[in-house]
Amino acid sequence: MNGRYRAATVTAGALALSFVLGGVPGAAYAADEGPAPATSLSREGYWPLEAAPGGVAPNVQSGGLPLTLNGDAWIYHPDDPLFGDPALVGQGDLRLDGDGDWAETSAAPVGGDGSFTLAVRARLAATDDRTQTVLSLPGSHTDRLAIRYQAESGKWEVVVSTEDEANAPQVVIAEEQTLPNDDPNDVGEHLAVVFDAPAHELRFYVDGQLSYTSTAVDTTSWTASGGLQVGRSAIRGEYFAGSVDEVRAYSGVADPSKIRMMSALTGVPDL
Repeated sequence: MNGRYRAATVTAGALALSFVLGGVPGAAYAADEGPAPATSLSREGYWPLEAAPGGVAPNVQSGGLPLTLNGDAWIYHPDDPLFGDPALVGQGDLRLDGDGDWAETSAAPVGGDGSFTLAVRARLAATDDRTQTVLSLPGSHTDRLAIRYQAESGKWEVVVSTEDEANAPQVVIAEEQTLPNDDPNDVGEHLAVVFDAPAHELRFYVDGQLSYTSTAVDTTSWTASGGLQVGRSAIRGEYFAGSVDEVRAYSGVADPSKIRMMSALTGVPDL
């Protein structure tokens, strides 16, 4: 598929239905050309991943849930601030080796039964043959939502299960223009998902740009029952190998200007 079109895929078991909406010439939409916000925004979590004393990465949001590191997950700081391998953003980031490492909150900071925004900066260690999940919100039998690298297509994608069942139909939105970058000297990609419940709309931004919008992509309303997973799917595994930084969670719809601010290479603690 060429750069003028983007596709959404709905899958149910072995059946897959793909449809293409409206040709859009040229590059991806700029963030400031996206839809206007539909609901107010309330920050539930901001984890800059600069430190994790005792294996716990603090949440900047007052009263917010921290992230607990598991397996061999660790916070990286360059040995030499001038000439060492820099962190993705700021002075530190989360490093995961893809072999049973992850971080999680004790409960879901956003449930999925209303509008929400999730964002993260991620850099793959390698674009190999393993599907790898960066962020997910689990239910009892499947993920309410997952942001992941899909090995088969070699693309970033967002996957929403329409109900909490093992073989539930899924809404899949793939990024068609910006491919994952595993260059160890690069800053990876900023990935943000906005679910606008009143508009029944799911939006996937990559590096501050709106990759795809559908006016009726998603009417899902079930609530995630598990904590936010960073670096895996609690249901499928799909452990992430690479670097993760700047994890954010909001109730409500982040507008394009806020998404653009989140994607900056400097932390914005007041956002």
